[in-house]
Amino acid sequence: QAWVSSIETAKSGLQATLIVKHPEDAKHHVNFDWEVLQLIRETRCLDRMGGIEIPESAKLVLLQEDKFKMYHNELTHLLREYRRVTQLVRPIAANLLKPHLDNLEFQLRPGMVTLTWTSMNIDGYMHKVWEGLGQLEQLV
Repeated sequence: QAWVSSIETAKSGLQATLIVKHPEDAKHHVNFDWEVLQLIRETRCLDRMGGIEIPESAKLVLLQEDKFKMYHNELTHLLREYRRVTQLVRPIAANLLKPHLDNLEFQLRPGMVTLTWTSMNIDGYMHKVWEGLGQLEQLV
């Protein structure tokens, strides 16, 4: 019973935005709640044991495991590249490239404000950010 009641708590982590900006160092970080992975592991174990009724909501999270892991890995790589490319900007060129840096920040914004782990358009979002990163890197 306790595990069943913890399912909704763990699932609430899927309503978090994809990215957060650290208040101290202003770096972007992937905002993934590790309780979701814990729920997936526990659901898989209970499923393998058999004979235990698993709530439908836990099964749905388990079915999306690969998608969540792929998004997490892709976003981690994207933010690593974002840091690498923005660090390539020399201070002397920063003012000149400011509109492009601001545009890239604008493209990242939906992941910090509106997109959650259950959003349908995460692939399109990441594609746009990758395009923006590529454009900025060409300018640098």
